Amino acid sequence: MVTMTGITHQTIMRRTQSIFTLALGLLLSGAAALRADQAALATQTFKPFAEQHCVECHDKDTMKGGLDLTALLAKPDFAKESALWTRIHDRIAEGEMPPAKKTRPPQEATKQATRSLAAALTEVDAQKQLADGRTAWRRLNRVEYQNTIRDLFHIDLEVKEMLPEDGTSSGFDTVDRALDISPVHIEKYLEAADAILDAAIVKTQRPQTRKVRYQYAEDKGELGRSIGGQVLKLDDGSLVFMNELYPPKLMREAAVREAGRYRFRLSAYAWKSGGKTTPILIYTGSQNPQAGKTELTQTFDAPPDKPKVFEWEERMQARDNIRVVTMGPMKPWPDKPESYQGVGLAAQWLEVEGPLVEEWPPKSHTTLLGNVNLAQGTLNDANAILRRLMPRAFRRSISETELAPYTALIKARLDSGVKFEDALRVGLKAVLTSPDFLYLKAKPGKLTDPQLASRLSYFLWSTMPDEALLTLANQGQLAKPDTLRAQVERMLKDPKAVAFTDNFTGQWLGLRNIKATNPDKELYPEFDELLERSMVIETKTFFNEILKNDLSVVNFIHSDFAMLNERLARHYEIPGVQGMEFRKVALKPEWRRGGVLTQASILKVSANGTTTSPVLRGVWLLDRLLGKPVPPPPKNVAAIEPDIRGAVSIRDQLNKHRNVETCASCHVKIDPPGYALECFDVIGGYRATYRKKADWNNRAFVDGKRMPYGNGPKVENADKLSDGRAFTGIDQFKALLLKDREQLARATTEKLLVYATGHGMEFKDRAIIEDIVKRTEPKLYGFRSLIHELVQSPTFQSK
Repeated sequence: MVTMTGITHQTIMRRTQSIFTLALGLLLSGAAALRADQAALATQTFKPFAEQHCVECHDKDTMKGGLDLTALLAKPDFAKESALWTRIHDRIAEGEMPPAKKTRPPQEATKQATRSLAAALTEVDAQKQLADGRTAWRRLNRVEYQNTIRDLFHIDLEVKEMLPEDGTSSGFDTVDRALDISPVHIEKYLEAADAILDAAIVKTQRPQTRKVRYQYAEDKGELGRSIGGQVLKLDDGSLVFMNELYPPKLMREAAVREAGRYRFRLSAYAWKSGGKTTPILIYTGSQNPQAGKTELTQTFDAPPDKPKVFEWEERMQARDNIRVVTMGPMKPWPDKPESYQGVGLAAQWLEVEGPLVEEWPPKSHTTLLGNVNLAQGTLNDANAILRRLMPRAFRRSISETELAPYTALIKARLDSGVKFEDALRVGLKAVLTSPDFLYLKAKPGKLTDPQLASRLSYFLWSTMPDEALLTLANQGQLAKPDTLRAQVERMLKDPKAVAFTDNFTGQWLGLRNIKATNPDKELYPEFDELLERSMVIETKTFFNEILKNDLSVVNFIHSDFAMLNERLARHYEIPGVQGMEFRKVALKPEWRRGGVLTQASILKVSANGTTTSPVLRGVWLLDRLLGKPVPPPPKNVAAIEPDIRGAVSIRDQLNKHRNVETCASCHVKIDPPGYALECFDVIGGYRATYRKKADWNNRAFVDGKRMPYGNGPKVENADKLSDGRAFTGIDQFKALLLKDREQLARATTEKLLVYATGHGMEFKDRAIIEDIVKRTEPKLYGFRSLIHELVQSPTFQSK
């Protein structure tokens, strides 16, 4: 397919693939072997311990758990079998092996055995990192790519959906192992480059900004027809809506005919709300289900009886609409609208202005091209454009040698008679498909200052470094400890730090999966989109509160406050919270909230929409917050599906697993955290009994109203941890977790390290984790302090 004169996608793909092949070939060179003396020492120390305490159950004849230690010890290879040796080390160090029913080895013998394994495994990583570095070259993921394009070209363009989905490893899409590249990627990057250049370079006149105001008092009945007659005209010129405002006439006249940013202003107030505010929900997108989808993008509080003007801006695509929905308590619709006794929204007018254009030509055009006239450009002009773009695109200074191939591409096109603009686009597309743009590259050892700037920026902003960071980096000043601390503070206070909150919590806490399940409407009729949106905002604002004030990471387990709005507080049965705005609320013990464990978002993403499972929630908690992930179940073990009719309890089913030796070692860890959370349903509501589907006569009553569900068996939320400590309910369980605050800090630091450096945990990383945790102990493991110490660490500042 020819995309410009004299050059094809296939040609560029071949050239680009050859660069990637060379680069990735270097990355795949083998790691250095473990020093023979270290391996021999580990074997010499561990073998007698294993023969006395382990091989009885783990020889070639017995092979419990599929492990033959005699074969491993005969030819130990700590490099190739590091994952297995790590698991052996951990199970012995944590006292899981030998099992409790066996004779316990002397404490000193256990320490010597685990120290020898730890030394060998650490040396494996050290040798590999010395040769290749800890991380591989890491490709920008889709979010980082889009944000980088935004900041590089000053355009607001949705390009991530043009690219293939990213993989994940160790729980994050920033990890090198998950971010491979394929010919499909290269082709999509070329397509994206065309779209980017089309958006950045303008050849049209300045778009006309139009402002249209729709006065609801002037409605001739069209609104009533469009929403089923649920409108009432008031003397002050307002129309009262009991459900939604959908002004098709306005949107036709306002004509969101082209993509861009639009400003909306709505004058409205709550009607018959008893002196209380009522929520307004703003949906944006295509109102035609076949053309696209709408998204809840804004929420406001309509004041009672007195009009207020609400103003907001939205990025709109051509032919997009908005929809205004009121969420006041609905009541049966009477024969006459004026007899309605429920809450309504009185709207006076709605105004639309756009597309909003701050300057023309836009910054995207002038930053890229300067004053170059595309109709009269020369090779010198193209060279000047590349000199401006490439240092920012590659996130470092460039040499004449690096510039030359891109200039040569453009020159060859010009010499063959291609127009300047088409020739220039060849060079620009080559820049946008270069490994220097798409990858975070480094050589083994300490990062250069520009590389450090990129690692820091993609950690906290998910985008390229700004001018301040690059200036410090090019001056060789960034790596100085005081400078680095000052920059971390500046970056965390910058609005772009919202990317850290969104992307880290989105993956660490699973918030990206909030829409993965749809709660059963019969079992959970109170669930709505506003509640779902509030769930996510609660967790993010809670995260930001901890980050901003350097609060201890133990608050993720339990806190004496929550960040709530009225919708969420009503869901949690917490009184005294009014309005859609989130605010810090002091908690009482009887409310059974605090920390992320009891937040509705977490409880929803760890359930399936109909039922909860102690196994799913237990695995989630062990991995995400406690730093003790469990391996996946054996392939021959069937998954447990709870019987929602209540005939067989989930506890009965799980007890069967605990009685199976191959299952017990994991379920004794997994099940207790899951049971502690069983008192919360699939949407995070507190419960004493399970809900079940029931016929009319057996349905439950809440506040005098018959529900579409019935009450099932009583919830059992008592158990004991693997070390024997018993608990009943979530509060006692959290109290047990809080006894090991160091482990909670260690677990959080591990997640930060993986996300920030783009590489999964290695055995050698354990030492740096311990150092970071120790350094933050005087500050009670403050979350902001953890980030500072992580950035100061040699691991963060090395490849």
